[in-house]
Amino acid sequence: MTSINSLRDRNAFAVLQWICASLLVLALAGCVRSEDGLDSLDSVAGDELGDLPPGGSEPPAGVLPTPVGDMPPPVDEMPPPVDDDPPMDPPSLTDVMAFEQTLYPHLRDPANFCVGCHGATQIPTFAVDTVEDAYNVLLAQAKVDLVNAELSRIYLRAAEDRHNCGGVANCDRVAADFLMAIQDWILQRPVAEDPPEVAAVSASATLADAQEAGATRADAAVIAMFTFAEGSGDTTADVSGVGGPMNLAIDGMEWVDGGGLRNVSGKAQASLAESRKLFEMITPNAEYSVEAWVLPENTAQDGPARIVSYSQDTATRNFTLGQNAIYYQLRNRSGSTGANGTPTLEALDPQTDTVLQHVVATFSEADGRKVFVNGMLSIEENTPDTLAWTDDQQFVLGNEVTNDRLWQGVFRLVAVHSKALTPTEVQQNFVAGVEALRVLRFDVAEALGAPGYIEMVAGQIDELGYLFAEPTLVTDASPVAVKNIRIAVNGAVPVAEQAFRRVDTMVTESGTRLSSRGAVIPVALGAEMDQFHLEFELLGDSVGTVEQIAPPAPPPPLPDVEEPDLGVRTFSQVNDTMASLTGVDINDSTVRNAYQELIGALPSTNDLLAFSAAQQVAIQRLATTYCGEVVSDGAACADLFGSCSIDAGGKGQIGQNLFDRFVGADLVTQPAAAGVVAEVVSLIDDLGCSAGCSGAEAQTVLNASCAAVLASGATTIN
Repeated sequence: MTSINSLRDRNAFAVLQWICASLLVLALAGCVRSEDGLDSLDSVAGDELGDLPPGGSEPPAGVLPTPVGDMPPPVDEMPPPVDDDPPMDPPSLTDVMAFEQTLYPHLRDPANFCVGCHGATQIPTFAVDTVEDAYNVLLAQAKVDLVNAELSRIYLRAAEDRHNCGGVANCDRVAADFLMAIQDWILQRPVAEDPPEVAAVSASATLADAQEAGATRADAAVIAMFTFAEGSGDTTADVSGVGGPMNLAIDGMEWVDGGGLRNVSGKAQASLAESRKLFEMITPNAEYSVEAWVLPENTAQDGPARIVSYSQDTATRNFTLGQNAIYYQLRNRSGSTGANGTPTLEALDPQTDTVLQHVVATFSEADGRKVFVNGMLSIEENTPDTLAWTDDQQFVLGNEVTNDRLWQGVFRLVAVHSKALTPTEVQQNFVAGVEALRVLRFDVAEALGAPGYIEMVAGQIDELGYLFAEPTLVTDASPVAVKNIRIAVNGAVPVAEQAFRRVDTMVTESGTRLSSRGAVIPVALGAEMDQFHLEFELLGDSVGTVEQIAPPAPPPPLPDVEEPDLGVRTFSQVNDTMASLTGVDINDSTVRNAYQELIGALPSTNDLLAFSAAQQVAIQRLATTYCGEVVSDGAACADLFGSCSIDAGGKGQIGQNLFDRFVGADLVTQPAAAGVVAEVVSLIDDLGCSAGCSGAEAQTVLNASCAAVLASGATTIN
């Protein structure tokens, strides 16, 4: 948990991460040591700041970077690909012959495009000129399903993914040929003698057989809720049943199997009239909570990118729950903020991640704002405040109302409550989850010779996978040996994520949990059709099949990487440079304390290959501290910015002053002054100072602008 006393620096530092990262990428092009002890960038073919694509200067995958000067691009020294080792037991020659007569000719046919890549140079090498090698790769890597041909990956790559097959019509032809060939292969496979009966198996079950898992949510004060269960259409319904419905119109989003909406390029937005119910139901008590189960697309989107917002445009809102790179943020319009709800409250730990996360933001007039991540209180103000909402805002998910703060990711649940949830209630909703998990029972009475079942928590978590967790044996038989549990789907055991294969225990008490782990099993035909059963190596006195698990092949050695000519300043060099550029005494107590706290996270060597995002964050925090000392000193503030208040017409001069002081104009290759100035002005506007500001608000914005440039690559390259 972070104290509000440290918010001034951290709030400012958070909003500037994206601009710092952009400037750093520009500056990392090259540098030389100048005679005056400061570093300057070397001569390379650089881009101006305004020419960079979103997210930095790295070219798209598969596109070689432009060579620098007359230097040729580096030679690709990657070793040729190597598939996993073939199975130890030789395959049936009869089955190999069936493969050779059915599917194999299609894989080798250049008209089907496989052999050009997978014939030699790209793994998996299932189209090589040795038929047995191709056979081993296909089966070892589960590229064909010889029980359900339509589930074969090699067929689906053409039929659904349209992978390298020459257009829709041609892909349809390739897919049809592959499917027919796999079906012919299945028919021609040799009929093996009946295998010994596998006694250690459970009865089959489906998700339709499952019972409610029983976890309950704290929803007594919910006034709007979206579970995104429709699966199709261009609206998603408010299922709270409280007041008038606040349904959302969907644009630029995709439905997710199993429940959810993936925002690609748009938003889901309520009308102004229906959004007004939030104002009418929240303002009388002056407290609320906004709750979201979300899966961010990446940890680089910022602005902040709007996850859930009740706003009008980029400068006016009642509240916004957003993502700023690796942090979740809350803005709330109150008596102590401007119309933009700033300064922002930022959750520093846990950080955003590209996995499903539970985020709750609350406000009450007694305690101010709080943010919880995955059931944990991340940050709180504990400062009394007053709500200052207006009734002309609109409720929106995934973007700003004005379509210029896109958030990309998956929504699984969003709820608004007319009270500030307590930590206990937040934890309750986190534990309840969003996966619609249920209790699924697998009857094992026949294998045990006595009544009994294996109970699991199960459910579909997305369009690709089912979650199975907490297997528990319920039976009056005792003792019961249980070893190696495997989950089968439609009669076959998937290779992926058989997390319970290590179970090996003797159960002496009914209700014993066999494993605390969870397994994600691939979806085959879908939740309505897939059937599951359990297989055991040992269950009581019943003996089943023994699974042979081959050890993983060692990874190929990494190619040598040429040492870069450039470097980055180490911890002491960064500190010295910031002191010199800002004019702040390096022995200033605030600066010294911050430096001692951050020294372990700052770069320890000049090695550019070892530079990490965490080190950039530490550099930004140190820059925020130095800039904080500048703006808190009236004379130093006026010297750097011209004035400690911000005039709407003077924002460009602030950017120019920062460029002149921290970047300079004597570098061979560097960001263009106009580009840097434009970014600084944009940052000032986004922090709510577009029309000018003064006092504490101006100090916060000036601190952020200063640190954005001071922490850039122009000052950190060594």
